[in-house]
Amino acid sequence: MKVTVGIDVVDVERFRKALSRWNDRLKQRLFTEEELRYCEGKHDPALHMAARFAAKVSLFKALGRFFSYKDVTVTRDDSGMPGFNVTGDMGGDTISLSITHDGGLAFAQTLVCRD
Repeated sequence: MKVTVGIDVVDVERFRKALSRWNDRLKQRLFTEEELRYCEGKHDPALHMAARFAAKVSLFKALGRFFSYKDVTVTRDDSGMPGFNVTGDMGGDTISLSITHDGGLAFAQTLVCRD
């Protein structure tokens, strides 16, 4: 079994400034409608968008390949555990995701296990 790791950190204020500058254009490029509904329902949508962006980038790093941002949705299961819904073939990979934010930073780590 091969395990690969992807990690990403996003400065929330820098991301907030990018959202302010590019607003809907940036949101529509990076996030699915499901993600936007989730984030915009929160007290600080930019914080949650920054965390989801970090998660997507960590997935790309762990896989060693890029997908369209809109082909990846960061999800939560019934217990609140984060995960991914990816459009296209993932080849049976097992993927684990961890997301957190603190001190103005959003962090994400993705583990991919391949047989």
